[in-house]
Amino acid sequence: MRLRVSSIETYDYAKVAALTMSGEGYEVRLELPLRVLDETGWEPAAGDELELELSADAGDVDAWEIVLSGTLLKAGKNEVTYTFGGLLCTMRGAEVKPFKKVYLKLRSARTSAGSASS
Repeated sequence: MRLRVSSIETYDYAKVAALTMSGEGYEVRLELPLRVLDETGWEPAAGDELELELSADAGDVDAWEIVLSGTLLKAGKNEVTYTFGGLLCTMRGAEVKPFKKVYLKLRSARTSAGSASS
């Protein structure tokens, strides 16, 4: 799904950035370690376009900048929260499908557009 970053909160004490994104009828709040962002060379900013995929299996991870493996923490009506080693991802939307074990894959939209033309 394609999402646009609407806000970023940085928690320096925890060395974590919390990104709030929306698009395609979903709102996603995702916590990512600052170290992972540094290693990928990505400095998230409001307005950035991203591609995010959630699936029950890892599949091909080579085309993605960030891949996390996690588990279902809580599922409610139109809302699902996953934990990735203590980092949380909450999705809200009409058709949120919960997976017991989940792989979250993330890349910038310009990276996915560039890989399509390569």
